[in-house]
Amino acid sequence: MAEYAQMNPGKYHLGYRFPTPAMVDSQPMDADVDHRISLMYKHAIVLGRTVYVGNVRSTDEKGITTIQSDSMYKSGVNQFDTFADFRKIEAAVDDGESITALATYGRKILQFKQDTLYILDVSGGNERLDSTHRHKGVLHSASVCNTDYGCAWANELGCFMYDGKQVTNLLEKGGRRVINEATWATFSVIPMIGYVRDKRQLIVVDDITTNGNGSIYLYDMVTSSWTKGSAGTFDDKPKTNMTHDSNGNLIHYTGDDVDKMYQWDDTSDDSDNMVIQTRDFDFGHPGVRKKIYRVHVTYTTAASGNETSNVQVHFATDGSTTFNKTFKDNVANNFVSNELSAANGWQRAELKPTTSSEANNIYSFALKFTTDGTVPAGFKINDISISYRLKSVR
Repeated sequence: MAEYAQMNPGKYHLGYRFPTPAMVDSQPMDADVDHRISLMYKHAIVLGRTVYVGNVRSTDEKGITTIQSDSMYKSGVNQFDTFADFRKIEAAVDDGESITALATYGRKILQFKQDTLYILDVSGGNERLDSTHRHKGVLHSASVCNTDYGCAWANELGCFMYDGKQVTNLLEKGGRRVINEATWATFSVIPMIGYVRDKRQLIVVDDITTNGNGSIYLYDMVTSSWTKGSAGTFDDKPKTNMTHDSNGNLIHYTGDDVDKMYQWDDTSDDSDNMVIQTRDFDFGHPGVRKKIYRVHVTYTTAASGNETSNVQVHFATDGSTTFNKTFKDNVANNFVSNELSAANGWQRAELKPTTSSEANNIYSFALKFTTDGTVPAGFKINDISISYRLKSVR
């Protein structure tokens, strides 16, 4: 849990005393009136020249301290360290949850609690509750980030985006789940999330503490696709939230025996343990039998010059996780000994099932790319196409 931050420790912050909210910003009150308040807080945002703070510990002029974990306060306009007791904002009272993060998008404030998200509209000059979203809360502020498209966050139930109008679960596409609920729940502990600006990608790390294994999911906003990163993609150490440096690079800090600042780097490297596995394709007809004829893979192993790929390809059917089915040799079309051939620039491989009956009368189909050696850094897959036919319904 984040520590409380304090503004000017040991000093009170003067409030205001006027009969209506419209008069609040007109002039400062006299120092002797009774609305002064000193705040310590866990979360803060700036919107419309006003600071909003949440999950606070307040001390009045009599020295009485109160913990208000589910409340927000706002400062005076252009007076970012000045708070008054009547500037308290409560989206929900006594709901049993504490504020865990605050974020903004447009003229909206996103107030996160452990289970619930409250969205407040401040466009009219006064805060009003716009919508309530159950099971969309977060446990830590590192689980929330801002993007070009809106505010994004992750919890044990999914990864979400608010675009100013609606909340969307990014684990769903076309009315279907793209990542199984159980798979995501096993992956997600207290996730942290960051935004790669230049590539418009979200990175979700399994846990901000050492309770995960440093694996990730990467979401590409352009293609609306997810990629799983293996354990150890991030160090399994206590981590800060992810943010951007002055050059726009995504960075975070880890603390353990050796404290380090890390920058996200997705530059390709040689790999001895590459695994690329597709989802289980049912081609939009889950209850209909199919026959798979061939698979085409457009790939390269190097920008120039021939480099051995060391990339093997197998397939599985009907949801099996045992990828033990093979493809025929096709020397003319860049596939020999179940391996993609060396390629000079972009090439296309044609893969036909070794045993055609293994790809007939099936309901779903998946591919797995693995290595039997070192995969060169220049290896890339541009596209995969599958030729199939729906079988008649008996």
